[in-house]
Amino acid sequence: MNRFQYCVMSKACRQAVWTLYLDWQKWPAYTDILGEMKWTRGEPWKIGSELEIELLRPFRATVQHSITLFQAQREIAWVDRALGITISQWVSFEDRARGGTQIYTEGDISPTGAVIKGTSVDRLARAFTETWFENFCTACDKLVQTNC
Repeated sequence: MNRFQYCVMSKACRQAVWTLYLDWQKWPAYTDILGEMKWTRGEPWKIGSELEIELLRPFRATVQHSITLFQAQREIAWVDRALGITISQWVSFEDRARGGTQIYTEGDISPTGAVIKGTSVDRLARAFTETWFENFCTACDKLVQTNC
């Protein structure tokens, strides 16, 4: 099993960061990898609910994103499944001592060393995570002037 971790710091308060994070319809704006997304089971963000996510590149695929943990404004976790790959991921939101929010994520990829169409799943997950969270953090920082 491969593990990845990433952390970003936003100037925005945790409530604003959390609210923006839950706005899943904006997720494709943070990366050009995501296409259409829709909840296919349960209510959004409830444990056991499922979000179907279209991947556009470097190969097309549909990911089943199943919510496994939800603690409002604190932590969320899910399991992603697609093309024989499973990724378990957690995201936590913590207040920073000097204001703002630390957003931390980690995930486990199984099976270890998986490659799809010549692309390392480990490398893809790390690159996606870094890009998505950096762009998400930039969007959060824009909220400082209006919501915090």
